[in-house]
Amino acid sequence: MAGARQQKAVASGKRPRGSLSREEILEAGLLIAKRDELTRLTMKKLAEELRVTAMAIYRHFENKAEVIDGVLDLFVRDAAVTQHAASDDPEDWRRWLFLTFGKMFTALVETPGVMPFLSTASRFGPAATAALEAILAVLREAGMSERQAVDTFAVICAYTIGAAGLASTWRDAPGAGDPDEGRRQMRLTIESTRRTHFPHVVDAASNLARILQRFPFEIGLEALLQRELRD
Repeated sequence: MAGARQQKAVASGKRPRGSLSREEILEAGLLIAKRDELTRLTMKKLAEELRVTAMAIYRHFENKAEVIDGVLDLFVRDAAVTQHAASDDPEDWRRWLFLTFGKMFTALVETPGVMPFLSTASRFGPAATAALEAILAVLREAGMSERQAVDTFAVICAYTIGAAGLASTWRDAPGAGDPDEGRRQMRLTIESTRRTHFPHVVDAASNLARILQRFPFEIGLEALLQRELRD
């Protein structure tokens, strides 16, 4: 009898009852964040994505906030920012941080929908806490005090999130699919500005178009890593 109900559900385009898992719900939420925003996530939209009823999701999560918490932690887990070639040599802490936050930047640009929630510390899940632990450990082993390590993390993290926000916005600008065409369109737009009022802007049109087409994240990160924060 149960098998007949499952076959009927599959034939109607719905999932068989009891086939939904917590992990699958979070993966669907992360997919929505990649193409939209978590701020627009609703249980109805999530249910439609999974071909289930909203009640099926409530069997695994109490509310939307709990779903978002789980999606954020899944995002951090999948990004695996502390797992890279330099992980075996954390003594080279500047290179380690450069690669770590470089991976974070890339992940955020590809999934901009999670950014509005990243500043809420109470949403740290197991994966986010593990990444933070690894970063603070490297900074402390580099000789920083507890306060210096936390301040360094906060400054670089804020820069990374901000840069990713700009980069993801500019990625969707006209001509973004063709880098050369994107730069050309931006340069022409900037050059159309009245030189008598904004001579430095017009003169810098080519370089402004270059950074607007691709944010120079690595240059800024290198500059931050060369600075020494003091208590």
